[in-house]
Amino acid sequence: MRPTLPSRSGAAILIGGLCFAFLPSFATQAQGASTVPAQTPVVSSAKGQTPPVKAPPVKQGPGGDVTKKPAPGGDPTQDPPDPNSKARITWEFGTDTHNFGKVMQGDVLNNTFSMKSSGEEDLVIKQAKPTCGCTVAQVACEQADGTMGPYTFGNPIPPGRKIEILATLHTQNKRGHASSRINMFTNDPRGQVSMGLEAEVDPFFQVNPSVINFNQVSSKDQVQDKATISTTRGERIKLTAVTDSVPPGVKIQLNPLDADAEGRATRYELVAIVGPGCSEGQLAYAVPIHSDLPIPGADKMPNGQAPCYDTNVTIMARVTGLISYTPQFISLGLIKPGQVKATSIRVTSHDPAFKLGELECEVRGRDGTPWEYSKSFQTFCRPVANENAVDIEVRLNGMPETLNGSFAGELLIKVKHPDKPELKLPITGVCRGGG
Repeated sequence: MRPTLPSRSGAAILIGGLCFAFLPSFATQAQGASTVPAQTPVVSSAKGQTPPVKAPPVKQGPGGDVTKKPAPGGDPTQDPPDPNSKARITWEFGTDTHNFGKVMQGDVLNNTFSMKSSGEEDLVIKQAKPTCGCTVAQVACEQADGTMGPYTFGNPIPPGRKIEILATLHTQNKRGHASSRINMFTNDPRGQVSMGLEAEVDPFFQVNPSVINFNQVSSKDQVQDKATISTTRGERIKLTAVTDSVPPGVKIQLNPLDADAEGRATRYELVAIVGPGCSEGQLAYAVPIHSDLPIPGADKMPNGQAPCYDTNVTIMARVTGLISYTPQFISLGLIKPGQVKATSIRVTSHDPAFKLGELECEVRGRDGTPWEYSKSFQTFCRPVANENAVDIEVRLNGMPETLNGSFAGELLIKVKHPDKPELKLPITGVCRGGG
């Protein structure tokens, strides 16, 4: 006879058996949920279903920001530095700037910067970019056999190898403190490092004055002035003034003051003669002056010749005719209808034989045409005391209410000089406020 269990015990056994039966399936589902990746929605097509495309992993930098790798062939100066890089470029303290001290203007100054790849991984120099007035002639690095050889930007430089950069500072057209820098872009975490060149440049020439200004000159007058040119350190040279393109009415003479037997001198005198026959208007001409002394170390010019020290003296003047006037035009600006406004013009005679008297004036349209607003103007002439000149007041007594816009006319002044019988000055303005 089999032993019987109480009803409660039998129910417990039955429930336990059911749990053990279903437990493996629950475990399998749980394991599958943790290992199977979530499915990307598929795109249906006429031929079936397109499987999902996985995006490439995105590299993240410190703090979770995405680091972008520049496109090949891009500007290396725009590459962001990698703070995790273990490459390093180092140099002895104080050698990142070289001061040449006092030099002569025009000197070509060379210096070699010595550095080293001293990190835990290869150093890569992407570019060496000089600022204005400087050139980088050569970048060299230590080869496997210990010799120095040319370096190609972008090539790896193993730790421990030496690096040399030959840089040149040009001092032509510079004076006083001159400086330039070479910016190097590498895979050092700093990204960019700089080397500097400095010098105090003495001018090769002392020019006094460097500008000869005659101010106002009549086209029939003749005036002259001079400037001295000397070498700063007393070098004896030959100077030549280039006069091929001298303006009409201008003459240039260049004479040595202390010439030796060969015609070389330390001091020269330039004489500028202006007039008669200069063209009316502003005169500004720089006289080129060349020496026969080549600049040491300078690159040859396109014609194959070595450049020499040179300078210039500027000649300036405001050349007027025998009759001059100022201003050259009448601008009334912005006015309102009925507004009264006056301006004046001074007419001057530079001809001692011609005395200015009462001048006839007429307000008219451009090129002598009739002008509907002529009657809105009046002119008054007044002689200038102790001068052969006349001031002309041009008075606008008010534009009509109907005018709303710009206007343009002309003032005709009858001087009656043989060389310039009359003057024509444009009149302009804008009237706002009319109906």
